[in-house]
Amino acid sequence: MPDRHAVTAFAVDRRLRTPMPWRFVVARLYSQLVVFSIIAAVGYGWAYAGLTKTPQAGNAWTALCLSVLGAAVLMKVALAFGPVFVGGDRMFWVLSAPVARGPLLLPRFLGLLAVGAVVGAAWPAAVFGMVGAVVPPLVAAGVGAGAGVAVVAGSVVVQRARLRVQPWLSGLVALAVGALLVPSSWAGGQGGWPVAMAVWVVAIGLVVSAAVAVRHLRRADLAAGAALAGAARVSVNWFDLALFGALLAERRARLLGRVRSSRPRATAPRFLAFAWIDALRLRRTPNAVLLWVALLLVPALVGLAWESAVVPAVHLVAAFLATDRLAAGLKFVCRSPAMRRASGMPDRRLRLAHLVFPAGGAVLWCAVSVAFTPQVSMLNGLISAAGAVAVVYRIATRPPIDYGAAVIDFGLYGPTPLGLMAQFSRGPVLLAVLAVVQMSL
Repeated sequence: MPDRHAVTAFAVDRRLRTPMPWRFVVARLYSQLVVFSIIAAVGYGWAYAGLTKTPQAGNAWTALCLSVLGAAVLMKVALAFGPVFVGGDRMFWVLSAPVARGPLLLPRFLGLLAVGAVVGAAWPAAVFGMVGAVVPPLVAAGVGAGAGVAVVAGSVVVQRARLRVQPWLSGLVALAVGALLVPSSWAGGQGGWPVAMAVWVVAIGLVVSAAVAVRHLRRADLAAGAALAGAARVSVNWFDLALFGALLAERRARLLGRVRSSRPRATAPRFLAFAWIDALRLRRTPNAVLLWVALLLVPALVGLAWESAVVPAVHLVAAFLATDRLAAGLKFVCRSPAMRRASGMPDRRLRLAHLVFPAGGAVLWCAVSVAFTPQVSMLNGLISAAGAVAVVYRIATRPPIDYGAAVIDFGLYGPTPLGLMAQFSRGPVLLAVLAVVQMSL
């Protein structure tokens, strides 16, 4: 007979859950429901505009490339966090409880599969908003949900096998971005429901393999993503991404293992030597270059879905994001007083030296993107280049955040941290003003 007093996975999970009053649960669910309703309304408008649009020649190829790109990025993000991870408060119970490890991790694994299915089913709606409905919506949702489940389950299998597939995924992203630049007359629409059934067969097979792999995850597998998730949570709560960025930089350094040192020429001026260091840094961060290239296509893709008046503003935001990927050296010297003292140069001159490379990258990015984005004029490109550099410089040179700034209670809206809002507005406000200028030209 089964032991009535035996410890079960449900009992352990219930013991680890912190009791919470029902009022707090309702308040939390209400805030989440409001956010979800806003996102769902925006997504519905975006998808409806795509479903009522007539697809043009080559849009099916664009949709396929965007789908491959989304799947690769989803798998990269899943592997960065584990995808199955356990915090420090649960690690002891998962590894030491007198129950099997699989049942303890099963709820989290099923939740990840549900998230993957939802993201996969919603991704075709985002793609259709840009290129139109190239396949029936129900077929696209079925294929997307199956692909999302397959990506999450495959990530768990890779996590258990401890394979380094991030470079291969980066190569797949680069291939998808390059394929977007290749014109094609592929009409799509072949397969339909048989393709969806084949995707789900593969997904179910990967889910079975992942369910077996979850039982054999070790401490190193479960703890790697917990640190990154904790850093992300703290960075979001404190509105400062410095901790999250530092942890990502440490991970990147560990993956590289070792690097080949490149010393600047002794005869070169110190100003040019510091500018050249930023160029050498890109050899150790190839994903920054990949993202810089991928952002070239964003204005053109948005131009397929939205009005032409919005495209210049999107071009400005994309230029800022591309320039920000090249400004790692500028951010480092601005946040490190010790490095500024060791450089032997005035602060303003040192900042300008590290601004040369991002400025050159912004000019090149805008020149290339304007060439194949008809909604963006040359004047818009000049404003985007200058504005991106200015916004990146203002954000990088922002003083440390003072969390003891003034908070004013306006009554109806409650306590409002005006001091924090003023500090965080350094850079984004300039970006918003320039976006309005771009749309008015």
